[in-house]
Amino acid sequence: MRDKWVIWPIYFDIDASKKEGRKVGKELAVKNPTADEIFKAAKKLGLNPIKEEKAYPSKWWRKEGRVLVEKKGRKTEIIRKIAEYIKENKAMSQR
Repeated sequence: MRDKWVIWPIYFDIDASKKEGRKVGKELAVKNPTADEIFKAAKKLGLNPIKEEKAYPSKWWRKEGRVLVEKKGRKTEIIRKIAEYIKENKAMSQR
């Protein structure tokens, strides 16, 4: 577990405030991000993701899941790359 970063869907949620757990700016945030989307993005980025059915601590009643990824760089950089991938894919799927 020490060689993995934990990535939660709330990190990318446009409806969550920074205080609530969003880690990316509004320009990269999306509506209703899922652990599946994070998993796909991490897989594309070669981070060997593992999806787990867990709940974000401050939202324990919502079992949204989380994704564990390899520590291939700083966590903020990885979160940003995942956010860019999810944003791109959501934009394409809405066309």
